[in-house]
Amino acid sequence: MDTFIKGPSKRDVAGMKAAFGAIEASEVISVLYKTERFGNFLVTGAAHTTVLDDVMVGGLNAAAAKKKAKAGDGSEVMQRQPDKDVRAFPAQFEGEFSPEDVEVSQLGHGDLVVASFSQEPYGDFVITGVVTEAENDRSYLMVGPWILQTAQGNAPRLLNVQVVAGNGTHIAPVPTRRGLVEVDGLA
Repeated sequence: MDTFIKGPSKRDVAGMKAAFGAIEASEVISVLYKTERFGNFLVTGAAHTTVLDDVMVGGLNAAAAKKKAKAGDGSEVMQRQPDKDVRAFPAQFEGEFSPEDVEVSQLGHGDLVVASFSQEPYGDFVITGVVTEAENDRSYLMVGPWILQTAQGNAPRLLNVQVVAGNGTHIAPVPTRRGLVEVDGLA
């Protein structure tokens, strides 16, 4: 069930460069990210191009601006360098699951969820990934880099969340709880 969230054993950078090069603004895309802090998560939403022509999905950098490159036959093609955290693109879900509606307050670290968000200019997008808790604040929940809940309640950009599988009942990698991030030596 969770092979889609683990991604390939090796990144196909050449394939991703070509695939990202063909993306147009507003096209719905799915990108698998892999980070130490948030684990693996799949973001699906409309491609958003920045003023620098980078491609973003759900507010996350996916690929750099288009650049000319030589194809195998000597012709020129446009490609985009995938972001370092992009594990797979296009990311395709293999298998099926039946997520169930859940209150965010019922979720905990390591639960596998599907959460939908809305944020301009990125529009509506969906993140499938493992919930992470803050080390010292178990009510501060995130999926990928997006907030699900804080002590003040559900995040304002959160539209809906569904649980796919509880912690310990899936094979998706579960990152450690999020600690404080130091900036210039200050926490």
